[in-house]
Amino acid sequence: METKITSKTSSLQALLLRAWRERWNDLQWGIQIKTVLPRGVSGDVHNLADCILQQALVGPGPNQLVLSYLKHSLSSQLVSYAAVIQRISKYDGVNKPHCVISLLELVDAILGRMTCRSKAEEGALAKAVLSLVNWLTNVALHAYKKLVELGTSQEHTEMLVRSTALFSKVLECEFAKAMFCLARLDDKDLHGEFVAKCLELENALTQAATGSINLGNNVEETLKTLKQLRVLEISTFSVDTNNPIEPVTYCLQPLLAVEVLLNPSADTQFFVNQLLLIQRLKGYNFPRICSELMRACLLCLRDALGGNDESQWGAFTFLKLPQILLKLNATVKGNTAGEDFSQDIIEAIELLFQFTPLLDTLDVKSNCNVVECLVSELHRVGLMTEKQAQVFSAKREGAVSAVIKIDPNSHQAAGTIPKVIVRAEPTLARILKTLDSDYLKIQDALLGVLSQVLTGKSFELILAVATVQDKLRTFVSKLINFNELSRVPAADEATSGKGSLTRAMLFDVSFLMLCSIVQSYGSEVVLNEDGTSGNSFFEKWVSECMAEKGHPKSPDQMLNNCDPSKLESILSQFTTPDAEFKTNQVKWHEVCLLVPAATKELLFAWEQGALSPTDVKSALDSMRSRMGCLPVCAASWLCSYMQILDQDALLKPMNMVQQFLSPTDDMPQQDNYKERSNLMFQIIRKMQYDLHPPSASKAKLSHNIVSSLPISEQLVSVWTNTHKKGWINVEATTTLESLLHTGGSLWFVTNIIKEVLKYRYSDELSRAIDLAFGIFHLDIELCTLALVQHLVPAYLHNKNQGSDLVEPQASAIAQLCAYCIFAALEFGSNTVPGQPSTRKRARMYSDAEDLESMVPAAKMLRLGSTDSQSEASASLMFVANSANQAACSEDTSNSSSLPAIREPLKTALLKLFETFSAIALDGKITQHKHFLFHFLEFCVLCGKDKARIVFQVMPSTLVPHLLSSLPDLFSSQLLLQLYDTSTSAGRRETARDLCMLRNMALQPPPLTYAIELSSKSGHQF
Repeated sequence: METKITSKTSSLQALLLRAWRERWNDLQWGIQIKTVLPRGVSGDVHNLADCILQQALVGPGPNQLVLSYLKHSLSSQLVSYAAVIQRISKYDGVNKPHCVISLLELVDAILGRMTCRSKAEEGALAKAVLSLVNWLTNVALHAYKKLVELGTSQEHTEMLVRSTALFSKVLECEFAKAMFCLARLDDKDLHGEFVAKCLELENALTQAATGSINLGNNVEETLKTLKQLRVLEISTFSVDTNNPIEPVTYCLQPLLAVEVLLNPSADTQFFVNQLLLIQRLKGYNFPRICSELMRACLLCLRDALGGNDESQWGAFTFLKLPQILLKLNATVKGNTAGEDFSQDIIEAIELLFQFTPLLDTLDVKSNCNVVECLVSELHRVGLMTEKQAQVFSAKREGAVSAVIKIDPNSHQAAGTIPKVIVRAEPTLARILKTLDSDYLKIQDALLGVLSQVLTGKSFELILAVATVQDKLRTFVSKLINFNELSRVPAADEATSGKGSLTRAMLFDVSFLMLCSIVQSYGSEVVLNEDGTSGNSFFEKWVSECMAEKGHPKSPDQMLNNCDPSKLESILSQFTTPDAEFKTNQVKWHEVCLLVPAATKELLFAWEQGALSPTDVKSALDSMRSRMGCLPVCAASWLCSYMQILDQDALLKPMNMVQQFLSPTDDMPQQDNYKERSNLMFQIIRKMQYDLHPPSASKAKLSHNIVSSLPISEQLVSVWTNTHKKGWINVEATTTLESLLHTGGSLWFVTNIIKEVLKYRYSDELSRAIDLAFGIFHLDIELCTLALVQHLVPAYLHNKNQGSDLVEPQASAIAQLCAYCIFAALEFGSNTVPGQPSTRKRARMYSDAEDLESMVPAAKMLRLGSTDSQSEASASLMFVANSANQAACSEDTSNSSSLPAIREPLKTALLKLFETFSAIALDGKITQHKHFLFHFLEFCVLCGKDKARIVFQVMPSTLVPHLLSSLPDLFSSQLLLQLYDTSTSAGRRETARDLCMLRNMALQPPPLTYAIELSSKSGHQF
């Protein structure tokens, strides 16, 4: 700091000389100084602290009288703490030990009440603290060198003792530590100089501890203090919380159930990111999060055993889970090459043994030792040794034998889902290897392999294994390749028909398998990443002709690919009894394209009376007796055609679809016709349910969205059962998904929050928050937007709803908001900008399908328009603030290293913080202000280093207004996390709030202050 010489400075120097000559006391100095510095003028402008210290330290010893003038000026706010500390740190007369000791005493006196009282001081004080610590290091180093040189010196020993003691005092003062952390970011060169000197001092003290120099203090404590100060940064500050870590988390199981339901083919990294998010939100250590993951998988498997999702959860638990743990361990622990096991996974298994009832129930239902199957797979991926796996298996064996009797050689034991899943993995590998072979050489063998896959649950198991091992797209691409090769005859196809029949069966089997995969996992597994079709026939057929929920197809467009010259021939094949089924030299893709036109001719002829119902039935039976792919093509056109018909015209085309699903007495004598026809029935039934679902009275549905009960009552029923159990089953998950699509995200979130607010006890609230968070992952982005953009502002502004926002519910909702915001941020980072969300229903088909398509599209549009109108009207009151805040955020982002928040979450957070700012402006202390504070607190506690991403759109005036009302709730640790300290603007705002909190903390309580005043004046209350 350069010293500016002004006329006032000269007058101050003259006044100091006069005060010294006349031996003024500090009160006289305070009176006389006002003749030079009028009211409201700071002495910092005229370097008053510099003048006083120069005069006080001019000799070999300090002038205590002049120093008393500095203390008085500091107390009367004529000079700032920043100016005094900065001036002390510039004192280089370390060869005057008495002067240095006097300055050290002064620092010791003022450090505990250090603060700032004007905006200009806020930035200077942080740098002054760093300069002071650097000066203390210089003093300690000089004193040590003098002690080494002189051997013994009382003055230098006192210098060393006092300077090192002040290091501890800096660490004890939260305000000083916080300002130090801000300064190290502002002046990296000065901090680097301090670190170098600090290391030198540590080495010196380490050598002195073994020498004959008496330092007069505890060297080990000093070294520990120096190390803490040297590595001190904002990340070392942790916000204290009184919330104990919960014994069991209720959010991971519903989250996992939802994610596997929506996107079973998600890659391993997706689940790793989700687990890292939960670990950050909950503050779990690594063994705990691994144990909770295992428990969640086993809970889902226990619910799925014996149901349609058994294979999916079995494959996920015993094949996908070890891969997730392996990648999670590598992500958290880094390079673990050379290690035979992971100690954290061992500890996680030990924690898993605490859930004995779950393990017992699962062992009984699966008829095997589930822990043995799990640890075997963990050993296979290298997370534990064989000996450790055997120990865990043996530890569980006693409990297993107590509940069930297992014969390892029995057929029942060999057929349990864990063992079947493990055996299906090499089977999939062999199938993929077979599909890599030469098509012309393995047609018969391949047909046998694929036909074998269709028996029983083999196809379901293979798909489940392929899904969890990220091989589904590979499997699909190989099937498409063989389907493409079998659609046209080979150049040397034999006229005997044997080769042509094999080719026809290969085309049929591969076509049906691909259709089933598309229905189960969506057309995304077949089409390219951008949604376009490839060059193969099946890809084009799926894109243009396959009836698929959410992807309507034009029935007229399907007919454009038909060759009219060949239509008569195929019609005669279907309508002529006992017609020979020709397979030689047939191009099957052309037949598939002709079938819709033939089906249309049959339908129109029936409607016009040219054909009788018996004739149509005979033609359709002839069609399905040949190949399974032909009825699928016909049903696809019929289902698409029914979508453009009115209700009265639906009967005949619907009866034609039903005819394909009716049982037949005369089963054709073809290889594997039964398996192919079962798969064909499944595909057509799925088409029918998706596009024209039957009434609930005619179908056995797993969840009753078509019900006489209001959807709100259905939601309450599902929620009550789920909260009572503490976990969500497959049926409840599908029901909630349908309710979300039916009522919309705003309705869904509103009613879930209503149920959450009904609980009064903390353990019930904690469970409800976790379950709601997991359920919101049905569409975390839309649910988060509904929560922060509509629901929270409604509770804050509406008096009728605001009465519900009291403790402990307010803290619970604030915690849920923080959870959802960070989950939405994670969701945004896992998607590609500019592309729509790929969140979809993707599950193995069963008769119990959801009926979301029954909701009219117009209703959805009306709901959307209402939401848009409400958003527009709600934003009118904050138009000006939005513009200002957007401008501020753009300026900040130019220099900030934080990732930008994607739309529409960014706009929602902007509006939410604007609502908070309007509430914080009110001078009253209300429950709503406590909610605002808890929201900020939970964002810091849950988000850790990610919290600043959310706060980058926060108005800079929100925290000061909130701090002025609730100073007892804030801490230096919390304030350091609320701004982006990587930018100069963020550091200024942090310093401002820290100084404001410091000033309020140093003020005496109002009542105490009033009593002191009354006692001085002789009055009593």
